[in-house]
Amino acid sequence: MNLMSMKNVIGTVAIVAVLSACVDSPEEPLAATEQNPLATSFEMLSQEQMFASDVERSEDFRWAALALRIGITPSVIQVTNNGKAEVYDGFVHAVTWTSPTQALRPPLYRTLIAWRRSADILQVILVGLTSDSAPVMNPYSMRSSAPGVLNVSAVRGASAAYFERGSSNSSWLGISGVAKVAEHPQPSSCPSPNDVARPDGVTCQFTRFGLELNASFAATRSRDSREVDAFSPTRRIIVPSQTAAGVKLNFSCVSPLSTGCN
Repeated sequence: MNLMSMKNVIGTVAIVAVLSACVDSPEEPLAATEQNPLATSFEMLSQEQMFASDVERSEDFRWAALALRIGITPSVIQVTNNGKAEVYDGFVHAVTWTSPTQALRPPLYRTLIAWRRSADILQVILVGLTSDSAPVMNPYSMRSSAPGVLNVSAVRGASAAYFERGSSNSSWLGISGVAKVAEHPQPSSCPSPNDVARPDGVTCQFTRFGLELNASFAATRSRDSREVDAFSPTRRIIVPSQTAAGVKLNFSCVSPLSTGCN
């Protein structure tokens, strides 16, 4: 086994290990500390996606870790995965930017992140879009080449991805279908600094989002690939209409980390 393969194996084992204690009890508050194991696991997945040159997915996981440290409580999310009913934990994080240098960022970009553990397999669903609803498109047809770069396409669709990590290692990209992640305003304040060490440079507000997804996903050529071809196996993932917890994050810095602005 070469060094890179060994690192991938170690990373996968670590992700499953830290998540194993976090995904069995839906709707329970998660510790909003620097030692939050679920936030740490999302950071690992963020690094994995950056290594695979997928900037957008990397940021989605980074901001999910940030939302957990702010103190969001996940919701139970009902999913049909290739015809099989599954129950996930999940929430939505939506981001805006006050920094003038980030003016090209789409307003209120929102991402659904949902996860479950089945035996020794971690399953994760990501759905990101800039409007309340949009068609699901292959990310390579619309993705920015770097953070803060405006997309070339005049009509931006929703991007979606599905991952399995553990004894089964695969990555899938949404290639068609429709997605909806629309705010159902139920605003409430994020915890005060006395309750949680709020990350610097980030203001937030808890709310709720309505969800719907009916999309086809194609397997990538390898776990770390972001390319699919005509012979890739496909699966359909459906999230019927429901609501989930959400948090709106407003960043005052150009490049926030999963711990806030430094």
